[in-house]
Amino acid sequence: MIGTLRMLMGLAIAVATLCLAGAFGSVNWWATLGILGIGLLWLSVLRHGNHRVADWGLFAFVLAAVWGGMQGLVWGWLLTAVVAGLVGWDLSHYLAHLQTATERQDENELVRRHLFRLAGVAGGGWMLAALTLTASIRINYIWAIVLAGAAVILLTRTVRALRSRNTE
Repeated sequence: MIGTLRMLMGLAIAVATLCLAGAFGSVNWWATLGILGIGLLWLSVLRHGNHRVADWGLFAFVLAAVWGGMQGLVWGWLLTAVVAGLVGWDLSHYLAHLQTATERQDENELVRRHLFRLAGVAGGGWMLAALTLTASIRINYIWAIVLAGAAVILLTRTVRALRSRNTE
């Protein structure tokens, strides 16, 4: 199962690198070459097992995506690159956690559940971000305050419910 995680991690990093390089490809060749270099360095995590490279790789990709967004590049490629980068980052840390665990009971089931949750979070996050980037809603200041207040109340209730469920 660790081999499958390595393959999925490499695939996610490659997708993130290619999407980001593709977004910058027609605008700035130097940025494209830099992104490809960072992606290759990040892929070295698969061979050497240094998961700290994943932290820096994700940081660089998010910064590049933000910079690309400010340059007016296609948001779909940038968003896909960030989500795939997050998946690669998560899998590299999960793999490092699995390898340092002394006792692994039912490892295949743990990995399967983690991958299932990760797919849901990545897909849902991409869909919500895409909806946010495409939607255009005009509200006045009062409604913005009301919506922000409702969001804060719902978030605090959700956190309280989760905490009470964890203490039981």
